[in-house]
Amino acid sequence: MSAVAVIAVGNPYRHDDGVGPAALSMLRTELPEVDLFELDGEPTRLLDAWTGRRLAVVVDAVRAGSEPGSIHRIEVGVDTVPAPAIQGSTHATGLVEAVAVARALDRLPERLVLFGIEPADLGNGAGLSSAAERALPGLVRCIVAEARPLCA
Repeated sequence: MSAVAVIAVGNPYRHDDGVGPAALSMLRTELPEVDLFELDGEPTRLLDAWTGRRLAVVVDAVRAGSEPGSIHRIEVGVDTVPAPAIQGSTHATGLVEAVAVARALDRLPERLVLFGIEPADLGNGAGLSSAAERALPGLVRCIVAEARPLCA
């Protein structure tokens, strides 16, 4: 088991909700030593993926009222999670529940970081919007910068 897990949450058949899986496919070559997971946001699966890790990074589409394509970084226990981000993510309920359960069961990773891209389109259909597509390389660079120091 790697010290780092990157967990993509999303549905590639709901346009920008597929940003997590799209990032994960790019990370396979950038971070081969990291455990990569594509999940649906169900709380117990999240706990299983991040328990015992030094760092877990969750990647999802997050609505926080910013320009489409904006990258958001939230570290659990350090940053205040803005209410619009919680209410706007299609998977936020699962993530919020997972964090609460993990805290109660002492199963949080040492660090848990959420990276999200502000979506332009969460409608049905495959493919990212142009805003999410342009933001994807920057998102991947942010994740690599977060994870690489722990990959030894």
